[in-house]
This record gives sequence, structure tokens and C-alpha cells, in this order.
Amino acid sequence: MKILIKIFFILISVQTFAQSVDIVPQLKMIEQGKIEEAKQNLDFFKRTNPNDPNVLFLQAVLTENGEDSQKLYELIYSTFPNSNFADAALFRSFSYYYAVGLYKKASELRQMLEKEYPKSAYLKSTTKNFPQIDEMILVEKNPYKIKSATDPKFTIQAGAFGNIQNANDLKNKFIQAGLSSKISKKTVNNLDLQIVTVGEFMTREDAEVLLKRLKNEFSVDGRIKDIE
Repeated sequence: MKILIKIFFILISVQTFAQSVDIVPQLKMIEQGKIEEAKQNLDFFKRTNPNDPNVLFLQAVLTENGEDSQKLYELIYSTFPNSNFADAALFRSFSYYYAVGLYKKASELRQMLEKEYPKSAYLKSTTKNFPQIDEMILVEKNPYKIKSATDPKFTIQAGAFGNIQNANDLKNKFIQAGLSSKISKKTVNNLDLQIVTVGEFMTREDAEVLLKRLKNEFSVDGRIKDIE
């Protein structure tokens, strides 16, 4: 299993505080490929310090579902803005939203990182990889490309996963239900996501019908997106 994070970059940007659980050894385990050992340590931390922001960050790193890990990152920087990994969590959320195509949200988080953590080591990385922030906003404001009148224009993004097996499991559920489904890979700032989409539609209204079915039948909160 590939953990979606550049561990050494995190280690050099963190200051350890006595009141928080030290997860640096566990991050090093992940870097060395000792994932199961890190998970065992996480289980112990969750029993003894479940609300520690460092523990939440370790949990986010080890969470394979991209959407679930993003929610943990958001919890960290919004609830514990002064914690050790708050800027790292904000950076990971930024990378996630860019990877799934929500460019305006990614731009907002990048600006938040710059404002709240002006000395963060992660700012250099966002500037290097995304130098034209204004273009990211324009992409979402003008998402439509010229297509043939017979080409499908919309699909539904049903999930984003760090683990290809989890993505395949969801894709296969859709296929078994008689739906078409695809997996595409998106990589941003060392964040590798397997994007699962389902269905192709000529109109947004048609996509909305399946969107409701996914919610009711599969408990999937998808979103309609343009086919690139």
C-alpha cells in the first residue's frame, strides 16, 4: 500500500510539543514501508489520546479513502490551528481539492495557507507546482470544452481513493449493478488518488437521476462533473 504523503518533508517542518503525542517515529515507519506497525501504534494512540491533533493527523495519513482523509485534515487545521501539523493538514487538503478538480476551493486553501502560516515550508511547494493560481479559478468558471454534439458531457465522481483495490471494489459494485464505471489516476504534490466515476450523460438532469440512486442504493455522495 502506498501512503500518500512525502514523510520527510513533514518531519522537517514540525516542532514537537510536550502536550501532544509524538508521531514522528510512526511517520518514519510509514516512510520505511512499515505500514502495519504504524497502524498498530495508531490503534494504541486512538485508545489513549483519541482527540490529540497529532493522532488525528497520523490517522489521516493512514486513511486510504481520499475523501475520509481530507475530512480529518480539515478537522485538524480548523479545530487545532496551532497544532504541530496544522499547516501540513491544510496543505494536504489543498492538494486533495486540486487533484479532484475543485480548483476554486484549492485556490482558497492555498490563500489560507499563505495567510495563516506564512512561514510554512509547504508554501514553496504550492508556488512551485501551482504558479498560476488565477488560472485555477478560471478553469472552474469556464469548465466547458468544445465537444461533438453526440459526445457525453457529464459523469459522476463517486469516490477518490489512495488504494487502487478500494477503487476497484467500488467500481465493481457499480458494474455488478449494471452501471458503467471507470477509474482514472490523478497525482498532485505526491498525493496519488484513484478517481472512480460512474455513468456518462448528455445532460446534467440525467446525471442527477443517477446521483440520487447512488445516494439511496450505495450510500455514495457523488458529484456531477464535466467529462474532460
